[in-house]
Amino acid sequence: MSDRASHAGREAAARDVFASGAYWREYYATLGHENRVAGEFLREVSAPLSDRHLRILDAGCGPTALYWAVFLPGRHEHHGFDLLDANVRAASMQIEAARRGTWDPGLLEAARCALDGLDTGIEAGSHIANKARQFVSVRVADLSRPWPYGAAEFDLVQSCFALECLPDWTAFHAAIAEAHRVLARGGVLALVNVARATNWICDGEAFATLTLAPEAMRDALDRAGFAAIEVSEVGSEDVASREQGYSSMMVTRARKPGGD
Repeated sequence: MSDRASHAGREAAARDVFASGAYWREYYATLGHENRVAGEFLREVSAPLSDRHLRILDAGCGPTALYWAVFLPGRHEHHGFDLLDANVRAASMQIEAARRGTWDPGLLEAARCALDGLDTGIEAGSHIANKARQFVSVRVADLSRPWPYGAAEFDLVQSCFALECLPDWTAFHAAIAEAHRVLARGGVLALVNVARATNWICDGEAFATLTLAPEAMRDALDRAGFAAIEVSEVGSEDVASREQGYSSMMVTRARKPGGD
């Protein structure tokens, strides 16, 4: 099989696991350890900024744009993009359903976790609906090509379990550079990624990943002009309950220099 045919086969399989809902069922039907860590990290990153209206971009959002948005306190302007039509359709449908007051148990569990310890007086369902109303756009775009947004357009760029799925390091560095471009001075980059792996598994299918480690991440941030604040590796407890192809994840926080 040629490299081109192999790549096409992997992309078709990826479309299948997303379009069929297998990815959501395996990784988001329940909160799990990884999602709790990722969500609490996003909440920690955004909390100091939540007293002002933020422009937030979820890069490579997959079908989970609303899922991760519920962890960010405050009222903001949310945008997201993903390469696969199936993911954009799924995310958009979930956002529209939430605006009408409908959500699944996995999303409700995430919202309850997001609100835990916060003195908001709001119920999890109302929080989901409010977050859904904060979405302005979810669109199709490629992480590794120029993003369809202007320079300095966002205050926070987040990306969860996406950059490691890019085809090569050239694409990875291009995505980090685009994050730097679209962030305003003083803006924050928050990343959650699979660490030290060559693939991740969904519905029994293995999908290739870049082998990310803290050293490589710090190098990429430095090359793009970011000031790294935190690059931490966390062991996954979810490997005991599912086959996922990796055993650790990495959370990254960086800042674009400048601003107040």
